[in-house]
Amino acid sequence: MQMSKQNPFNSIKLIALNEYFDEMVKMYESGFFPKVLLLSGNKGIGKFTLVFHFLNYVYSKKEITHYNTKEKLIDLKSNFYNSILNQTCSDVIFLEGEEGKNIKIDDIRNLKNVLSKTTLSSKPRFTIIDEVEFLNVNSVNALLKTLEEPTANNFFILINNQQANLIETISSRCLLNNIFLNLDKKKAIINYYLQSKKIDFLINDLDILSPGLLLKYSDLSNRYKINDNENILSKLNKLLYAYKKNKDKSLINMSIFFVEIFFYKTIGENRNNINFLLELKSIIIYKINDFITYNLNINSVLNSIELKLKNVS
Repeated sequence: MQMSKQNPFNSIKLIALNEYFDEMVKMYESGFFPKVLLLSGNKGIGKFTLVFHFLNYVYSKKEITHYNTKEKLIDLKSNFYNSILNQTCSDVIFLEGEEGKNIKIDDIRNLKNVLSKTTLSSKPRFTIIDEVEFLNVNSVNALLKTLEEPTANNFFILINNQQANLIETISSRCLLNNIFLNLDKKKAIINYYLQSKKIDFLINDLDILSPGLLLKYSDLSNRYKINDNENILSKLNKLLYAYKKNKDKSLINMSIFFVEIFFYKTIGENRNNINFLLELKSIIIYKINDFITYNLNINSVLNSIELKLKNVS
């Protein structure tokens, strides 16, 4: 059940989320860590990275190479850290919901079966469910039964990226912790990657994008040779053709982001046609969504979008 989330697993230093980390550690050390913790906030602000650092703290405490709480730094020699990378850790279970690829009810049933068995160690066991907002109704109902019957040593951390409405029966069973990054903290994260990772950001919309999405979209821009000075139709052409080839939903989300930015700037320059431009923006976004929902012909979709864009002066 463990799954690969390479970027967060490679984030060995925690940036800008220190107070949330300290709060989780305080709850854990006091013996009051909730059986079900729900972390909620925009996608890409580091919630999964926060959880991963917390887990490294918990499981490397008795190791020689333990977690550096002062610097919020994972030791690369940690046995726990390497067991996660090698997918040999039995004390942590990762599940992920994803739009269009919901966790199956069988996955939840298998999870319940695993949790009913004792671990080989006496350590606590954590189940991490990322993008919990994308669980379908059947999976949610099965999960609720599991949440209501946790054993003394089993804990759940649910991550809500707020991309869809979270079913209320889940949130009602959790201790909610809202995660938020102000602009200064976003800048701190980006500056860290600029200085230590030598990452070149091809998109500069920090006030709109989360650091995670900024990293993601910059990587995609570099991979598909998208220049920020290109017109909107050229960007959509590259992204939609790339999606047609590899079905990466991030390419669709990025396409919609570019449409949003294009019309945001256009409306700023033409305040007299706001309603018309907003309606036009909605039509184009619907066309992009219909493209993936109904597997439409890519050329007809792009031609239709081009015709709509000709109405923008």
